[in-house]
Amino acid sequence: MSVKDKRIVVTGGARGIGARLVGELRERGADVVSTDILPGCDIVCDVSDEQDVIALFNEAGDIDGLVNNAAMLVGRRPFQEISIDEWDRMMAVNVRGTFMCAREASKHMPNGGSIVNVSSTTALSGSQGFLHYVASKGAVISMTRSMAFELGPKQIRVNCVGPGFAPTEGSAVLGAYDPTRTPLGRVMEPDDLLGTYCYLLSDDSRFVTAQLIVVDGGRFPH
Repeated sequence: MSVKDKRIVVTGGARGIGARLVGELRERGADVVSTDILPGCDIVCDVSDEQDVIALFNEAGDIDGLVNNAAMLVGRRPFQEISIDEWDRMMAVNVRGTFMCAREASKHMPNGGSIVNVSSTTALSGSQGFLHYVASKGAVISMTRSMAFELGPKQIRVNCVGPGFAPTEGSAVLGAYDPTRTPLGRVMEPDDLLGTYCYLLSDDSRFVTAQLIVVDGGRFPH
């Protein structure tokens, strides 16, 4: 699963799973461009802003891979209490951001490449308390499949990772997780995801596209 010398953009790379992935890819020899709306990355970018996204990929230049990791997650509340402004912001980051980053990344992959979108197991199971997040992550799965068909002739693969719960700064709003809910009997850590991302970004997955890979310790067999 070599990613050595591959140039890869990782959005949402300032903290949590994104930060761990940036570190892992660099340890494996990849040339990583990390971006986030928060400071501490190579390029500050709001993925919901079209001009920010265009500027990001123009600065990154030719690339081999993209991980659409940037996302918005909020605390639980009944869907009747979700404001239109919060709904729109969720869709702007999680759906429009994924779309625009993939669109611009594909223009900078002259030799083909790999786009990895990030969904959630909640898109498969449903979940109480954040309907707009669940809906946005369902949209990411559907977009992945359509992107894969459109970009396949350019030898650009598009796949999706569906993580379960992992304790990060962002997921802290959800509270504790019961490890008995997974067959493996423990809570997933961010590092448990890294190998899957590296596989999809590497040439080992050169004939894998349009797929959703669930990483959740077996809680939701798929």
